[in-house]
Amino acid sequence: MKHLKLFILTTVIIAGIISCNNKEKLDPNITGLGGDSWVPTAVDKWLYDSIVKPYNIEMKYKWDQSEFAMDLVLVPPYENTVVPVTRDIISMWITPYNQASGDTTFMKRNTPKQIMLSGSIALQTNGNAVAGLAEGGLKILLFGINSYSSKDSFRVADMAHLIHHEYTHILNQKKNYPIEFNKVTPDGYTGNWTVAEENPWTLGFVTNYARKEPGEDIAELVSTMLVMGRTRYDSTLYHPFPGDRQAWNDPNAIQLLRTKEKIVVDYFRESYNIDFYDLQTKVQQQIYKTLHQ
Repeated sequence: MKHLKLFILTTVIIAGIISCNNKEKLDPNITGLGGDSWVPTAVDKWLYDSIVKPYNIEMKYKWDQSEFAMDLVLVPPYENTVVPVTRDIISMWITPYNQASGDTTFMKRNTPKQIMLSGSIALQTNGNAVAGLAEGGLKILLFGINSYSSKDSFRVADMAHLIHHEYTHILNQKKNYPIEFNKVTPDGYTGNWTVAEENPWTLGFVTNYARKEPGEDIAELVSTMLVMGRTRYDSTLYHPFPGDRQAWNDPNAIQLLRTKEKIVVDYFRESYNIDFYDLQTKVQQQIYKTLHQ
């Protein structure tokens, strides 16, 4: 029996040696392992000229599930949405920062190196929806591209809010925002923000999502102020919801948000030499331009 086992083992080893000596050339182009290739299209050329070459940002739209968490349910972006979305992102995000900082240097230094596009909003296994993510200061994931339209004021504002929210995370990852921000409304943060029934403005927050934790709070505040514009933001601050008169002119809520606003304004000036209110004006101008182009 031992001799039989030895014979079988010897046969396996010899077969392995023979197979290793096989001169047949293996195909090195394995899909997903460096073998993917495609002929550049007009879309790729436009992206290269508009965002890759000037800012070294890869706008990745060809589908690669490995770029996303495996627990997300997604669909790829429509190719015909890529240029309109990218064009408006440049207009409402990159252009205002170029104008507020004086040239393109700031954005060349501080932009993420990749923006990954998904056609659908990301649905997590717990039922929550994700509109965007920022990863490690180097990458932004944008979801819901297939439903975008520059003629839809809600979708334009939503896209502007999304990119400015995620970019605030990028800036915060490069230079931390002041720890004092976390101390303004410490008791308002809650894991139950998705089902919170309180008017967030009366608690010192601009959205329920801002109540998740301080990092999301400052990102929501920055993006809300930029997208709303100064006049609308101030009006909402004093009259959060027209039908809720009890929330009007709440001195405590107003003071909390004004305190956070000052921290944001000082952070942009001291950390990045950006006049936040000037940036706010530039964002408004570009949103208007996007809607009326």
